[in-house]
Amino acid sequence: MNNATTYFTGRILNSETKTRIGGVKVTLDLDGKSETAHTDSEGFYQFNILLNAAQVSARVHVEVEGYEKYNRIITLSSSDNKIEEIHLTPIKKESKVSLNRIGIIASIVGTVIAVATYINFNPFTSQQQAQAPSGQNCDPAYPDLCIAPNSKNLKCSDVDKKNFKVLPPDPHGFDRDKNGIGCEK
Repeated sequence: MNNATTYFTGRILNSETKTRIGGVKVTLDLDGKSETAHTDSEGFYQFNILLNAAQVSARVHVEVEGYEKYNRIITLSSSDNKIEEIHLTPIKKESKVSLNRIGIIASIVGTVIAVATYINFNPFTSQQQAQAPSGQNCDPAYPDLCIAPNSKNLKCSDVDKKNFKVLPPDPHGFDRDKNGIGCEK
């Protein structure tokens, strides 16, 4: 067969809405050469190509933002003048609602972990706990004093010592300025 010039025409469509997509770059790779065309406002593109056989294989590439890439091998023939339709699949984007849900779940999980860590956290060494008189049940928030853990509503005037060490959670509020020193003078 002699070399024949033929037109390869196609149209790019959205696979979901079937609407035409304009301004799309289409690349045709044939015999080691690449040709480029762009779709018009109706989604059509056209290549004017020289065929050196009755039928040849070529590769069509389509890339456009917001859609999945398209890459396919096609057969071109000088006797076939049909329009090649390419249906591009839109890329699904995360909705704002689902991202908000993830943020809320992460916040809840983070809070639960923080609370669990706080509940299981024991800042007192065995030496600090040993400072309390033996046999007495003392609140570990006050390692320099022995205050019963079930004592209610104590004030600085109810304890003999001033400027003593206070550790969280400070159930009696002796450390008002949160500097770790209770009943400061």
